[in-house]
Amino acid sequence: MEEYARSPSFRIPVADAKDVSLSDFEAYRIFQALHIRGAGPDQKREGRAGFEGSDVLSLFDSLDKDDKASWCVENSTGSTTSPADFLNTATSNLRGYCSFLIQHSKDVKQDLEKRLPITRLPESMVGLTSCNHGPCIWMFFGKNPIAQSQLEGRPEHTDSVSHDGTWHYQLSGTKVWRIRATEELQESIAIKTNRSQSKTGKRKRVSDDSDNPGEPRSKTYYDIECKEGDIILLNTRLWWHSTFVPPQARPSISYARDIYFRSDVPDEAPTLGNLDGTYATEDIESDTVLFTEHGMPDCELHRSKDDPNCRLVELEDESGDSYMAIVSSRVIKAGEFFTLEDSDDEDDSGLDP
Repeated sequence: MEEYARSPSFRIPVADAKDVSLSDFEAYRIFQALHIRGAGPDQKREGRAGFEGSDVLSLFDSLDKDDKASWCVENSTGSTTSPADFLNTATSNLRGYCSFLIQHSKDVKQDLEKRLPITRLPESMVGLTSCNHGPCIWMFFGKNPIAQSQLEGRPEHTDSVSHDGTWHYQLSGTKVWRIRATEELQESIAIKTNRSQSKTGKRKRVSDDSDNPGEPRSKTYYDIECKEGDIILLNTRLWWHSTFVPPQARPSISYARDIYFRSDVPDEAPTLGNLDGTYATEDIESDTVLFTEHGMPDCELHRSKDDPNCRLVELEDESGDSYMAIVSSRVIKAGEFFTLEDSDDEDDSGLDP
């Protein structure tokens, strides 16, 4: 075990890949985070064509138009962010952090899975547990030349998803994860750790922030440095997280898969997007006005066919003039993205969120 925290109140589990075991899996069950060091390529893949940082550009070029459309610039710091320039590892003077998905390009995805150094968590960790993967592979690519300051990746957020976690494999370079527990996770850890320690008569205070009921955000951060060959397994719904790319000569490249520890994952998983969105920073009651047409956020609101949490309504001000607004249609939990009902009608009463 090793701690990465400014003011630590509990430990983030850490394991060496050669020694990872079921006990580490049980630790993940409690803390919803695990850092596996030195995973390296799967020995069963020796003799096969590998995948390196220099292959990312040709991978992107081989994708179909839907996957290419997932190209997302997280932070460009004013430099060029076209895939052709940025993904070229021979150009070392560019600075930025971008991502894209491999999902619709089925043949490309199948070939890529044969070439990647790691495609699943170590069997010694998950044992007989059913571990299924989501429909896509996420690719993250950052450049931050030496003599530059630390480069911020995607700003702090949680993911509004129903998975059991996401593992990220660091293919090249180094990336730093900064995470802090949501209130929901703090409460869950407190229950699980106190239950296990009650047998000895000892109880563990999980976080100083637990002493402040109703406080929507933890103040304790954990910095986890992932080097080449490391894996971070993280429940991104329960941890607020952001990333940073330290100054380095090589690009910081990682890829990720969502996992489900159950057997009832739908055969046809929903299509995933790679868009920035706006999320709730604290729990929100139903029928709360979130935005009006005069103060809409500068990003696209996500769409959902199955479980939207917002609706578009027409309201009146004190003078009787009408205006459009986005209102919560149900309780929205902290960290959940705001989503409107998916509709074939492109013109929703003139308001473009």
